[in-house]
Amino acid sequence: MTFTEDFSEFLNGQGVAFERDGLLFSFPENGVQIRLVPLDGFERPERVKGVIYLYEDRWRTGGPYIKERVLAHLGRFRKIFARKCEIKRIDAVTAAAFLDLHHSYGTAKAKYKYGMFLGEELVAVSMFSSPRTIPREIEGRKVPLRSFEWVRYASLSGSRISGGMSRMLARFVEDTAPDEVMTYADLEWSDGSTYSRMGFHEAGLREPVTFWVNPSTFARERTPEHGGGRIVNFGSLKYLKQYKK
Repeated sequence: MTFTEDFSEFLNGQGVAFERDGLLFSFPENGVQIRLVPLDGFERPERVKGVIYLYEDRWRTGGPYIKERVLAHLGRFRKIFARKCEIKRIDAVTAAAFLDLHHSYGTAKAKYKYGMFLGEELVAVSMFSSPRTIPREIEGRKVPLRSFEWVRYASLSGSRISGGMSRMLARFVEDTAPDEVMTYADLEWSDGSTYSRMGFHEAGLREPVTFWVNPSTFARERTPEHGGGRIVNFGSLKYLKQYKK
């Protein structure tokens, strides 16, 4: 079954109304557009703001997580209010187990790990790096800033947490008093507007990365040793929020 057929069958099975123009799926009920990016004869499309780009390797390897993420973008999600949740520091094992299930890129190494709990249920995880000293120009002078990276944020698949990211960030700022927090928005899924609403400003582009997709596992590899097809992602937008004036 082709990627397009498989995706269409999934939507039909979920009773989702859509319009299709080649590889572009439009969802008139909520104004969302998803552009499929097949592996066969790969050609990266020109990026259009507001469109989600779903690469075939993500679809083939994502399991229930990727399907729930698609449905969440289409308005089918469990709504959770952050104000009803408690934020706690968690250990690396707990964070990794959650992120490997609910984040596109799985877990990562980070010093600060937080969990958001609704009662006893872990519903979101954030990870932040150790600080680095970065010189920034502020009002015409170079100022060394304690800069942290917001490495990961993920909520429970199939859910949206109202105020979740803001509360996670606020807790981290309360604990560490950073001069600056930096993060990235993945351009396959996001235009970074969520970070803009939180007071971050756009600060550059992480260049697109070339991968080779392993034909046996559909995993993305950085070298062509497994003979996979070559693909190129869209890169990421870099965002900064400064606290030191």
